[in-house]
Amino acid sequence: MTTIFDLLFTKKFIKEAQYKAIKEYSKLGVFSIRNELLFLIYLSILFFTSGIGIIIYKNIDTIGHILLLLLLGIITTISCYFSYTKSKGFSKEEVFYENPLYDYLVLFTTILICTLISYFQYNFHIKENDYSITTLICGIISLGIAYYFDNKKALIISITALGSFVGLTLKIQNILEYNFLNDKHLLLSGLVFGTLLIIWQYYSEKNKLKLHFSLVILTFALHLLFLTCLIGIVQEKNWILYSLILGLVTYYFYIKSLQYITISGYIFTLFYSYIGLNIIFFKVIYEYDLHIITEFLTSVIPFYVVGSIIFFIKQIRDFKKKIYASQ
Repeated sequence: MTTIFDLLFTKKFIKEAQYKAIKEYSKLGVFSIRNELLFLIYLSILFFTSGIGIIIYKNIDTIGHILLLLLLGIITTISCYFSYTKSKGFSKEEVFYENPLYDYLVLFTTILICTLISYFQYNFHIKENDYSITTLICGIISLGIAYYFDNKKALIISITALGSFVGLTLKIQNILEYNFLNDKHLLLSGLVFGTLLIIWQYYSEKNKLKLHFSLVILTFALHLLFLTCLIGIVQEKNWILYSLILGLVTYYFYIKSLQYITISGYIFTLFYSYIGLNIIFFKVIYEYDLHIITEFLTSVIPFYVVGSIIFFIKQIRDFKKKIYASQ
């Protein structure tokens, strides 16, 4: 019976040594549910922290703010203690732990610390509705936890919090009313924070500091910069500037996808740039009043769609060939 690995080997997508290794491993008949169990643990942490929040919200008048802060502080302290005692200390390299549950303990601790800080501000009415300083503090603490305990999940929390501090927040009302498309502050924040993420990754790469964090940082920067550029192009003004930035961003992440051998990064780069080129094309038609060719464009749309699909498939196959050739 022909398997997918046989097909990959005959098509020269994998080398002979890799093919033999896969065959030997498949003969063992090993079945692992490790990823499924870790996913369930991750869900349990989210449900537990969400449940605590709901209980606090519904019983706040009965229990009291001070008692809740005290209990939350005790739980946070215990979690910090066990996280610290089980850690191997800071290292520039990737740190591996024998127990996979340790990563989720650090994640749980990070969420508790951020919850405690936010609830403290809410309870004592510090700066009322301005949560920017709290967000910054949570982002910095989560960043320290991520690098000290070598935890990617804490890094994700940190980047999200720091992005919110810079100004990457959207109100539901603005989304429904499409006001965010004209929010220049939001676009500027996206460009600035995305650029800072690239600089951060470059510094880490040059100093060999947690190189395995690079994919997380670059993934945030990729989506943020591309979406910012696309929204900027849609705007009536300065769309040419955002088009140029889109070209630079596309080239940069194409190089990075080759460097880090990430097919997902390449696919998203290809996808965003494809959307951007289409928007630019129709923008040119609108700006220079080229409506006379719209009838012709309508007739070639089916061929364009089919050609685009073939182009995507070919580009992905060529990218995979480049990856295997470089290994």
